[in-house]
Amino acid sequence: MDKKIRKAVRTYLIKDNKVVAIKYIQHDKDYYDIPGGKIEDGETPEETSIREFKEETGMTITKQHYVGHNIIEYSDRIFDFKIYAVDDYVGEPLKFEENTSMWIDIDDLYNEPKSFPSVEVIKYLKDNMDIKIECDSNHNIINIEEK
Repeated sequence: MDKKIRKAVRTYLIKDNKVVAIKYIQHDKDYYDIPGGKIEDGETPEETSIREFKEETGMTITKQHYVGHNIIEYSDRIFDFKIYAVDDYVGEPLKFEENTSMWIDIDDLYNEPKSFPSVEVIKYLKDNMDIKIECDSNHNIINIEEK
């Protein structure tokens, strides 16, 4: 079986040991995640990063840089992420219909029982990073491999 591959981005804004995260508030998801989303046709990953961050947080990225690559693999699908770090921004996290965004202490975020694997990527953020995370269907991490 060929797995469906979704090309997407995740964008990390970290300041004073806090990160901007989102928490889904509809459809009983209530999972924490890092802002980002699917790369649309005709859109560069950089453009996706800026657009998705604005849509999910209300904040405007004025400067960012590419950090690296992250694969998150499930039994039935693969997420192929370009990873960005925010260098400069305008605004503060806002609440929306589908999610709320917030500054959250990184250690507190790690202790949340419901978070997507993109939260774990914070531990590996560095220029030229390249990691693969294998997960079960409940988003539990089975294995992490740095390349």
